[in-house]
Amino acid sequence: YELLKKVCRKYNITNLLTGHHKDDLYENFFIRMLRGSGLKGLTSFADPIAEIDQNFRILRPLINVQKKELIYISKSIFDFFVKDPSNKNINFQRSRIRKLIFDLEREGLNKKKLDLTINNLKSADLNIKIYVEKNIKNNAKFIINKNRYILNQSFFLDHGNEVVFRSFSKILRKISGNYYAPRGSKIKSAINRCMYFIHKDKAINSTKKSGDLKFTLGRCFIERINQTIIISEEK
Repeated sequence: YELLKKVCRKYNITNLLTGHHKDDLYENFFIRMLRGSGLKGLTSFADPIAEIDQNFRILRPLINVQKKELIYISKSIFDFFVKDPSNKNINFQRSRIRKLIFDLEREGLNKKKLDLTINNLKSADLNIKIYVEKNIKNNAKFIINKNRYILNQSFFLDHGNEVVFRSFSKILRKISGNYYAPRGSKIKSAINRCMYFIHKDKAINSTKKSGDLKFTLGRCFIERINQTIIISEEK
């Protein structure tokens, strides 16, 4: 996606359409589940429109269409469709997941109920996104000309773990320009470090000069200055 995004920007393309269909959605759901993904990871693929930033979007117009329907259309209109031999190569995890879903269907997997589960999770995910936007709006200030965010204590201390995690991840992506944020474990570690020094300041002399929290993550430089956390682009 990062490579595609760079090419799109080179040619002033603001919308990238992909051919992902509903079967891809099911496969992605099980793959993310095996990876231990959270709510966002389990449902993000279900969005027909993924806005990366104000000038670039990924569109999935076929995400609610099943593969068998696309094959039928291809045969009816074009009289053929292309088969990818790698789809049956069990060396690839996605191929193994595809076979697992096929076997589960034979055992009675109800895809309508699976759709319902994904939609319920997506609804919960949308509610969390609202709190993420509020957290960033109320507790973070973006300095445009310096491509820098200033986070106050409430950014970390007044919200649940998932809201803080997503807020922090979104800011990292915006500052770095990367499509993906760093791995979840690294983000959690960074948040814990920030919260430690914020709490430490509350427990000891709050006027003590900073210099005890400086590190990089995902092409971002993170440091503490007094009672705030500063996130800027790594130079």
